[in-house]
Amino acid sequence: MKTLTVLAALLVLLSLLGCGEEKLPSRDEIPVLRSTLATLDTAIAGHNRAAIDSMLSVEILDEGQDSDSLMRLCFGPNGGFAFEHLGNYDIFYSRQMAVIDCFVMDSARKTDRPLKLYFKPDNKRWLLKKFEAGEWDTTTAE
Repeated sequence: MKTLTVLAALLVLLSLLGCGEEKLPSRDEIPVLRSTLATLDTAIAGHNRAAIDSMLSVEILDEGQDSDSLMRLCFGPNGGFAFEHLGNYDIFYSRQMAVIDCFVMDSARKTDRPLKLYFKPDNKRWLLKKFEAGEWDTTTAE
């Protein structure tokens, strides 16, 4: 009987500790990720490459990307695309990574220029690890 009691106590203790499973990430990261996106948005709108650079992970260089390539994506290769903000976003995250699906919006607020941003945690900040342009929907463009 004593063995059964010890075994039951051990099972309860393991279930309380989570048996080594990864716990869900804190919901406190959502405002931090929103703030990170807003800071990136402001830096892009202001053509502030230094501010964008401060938000980049060194791993982004492995992707062949930097602040200039992000600016070209948002404003076009010749700077001819309109940019108002990064909008209509969805945030997905875990302890190791966050993905923000959003759109490069202009004054017409069309959602025909999708952008996917990948972030990694670094202490209390999230740094941009890479970005990808989605398929542009040319059926809604005028």
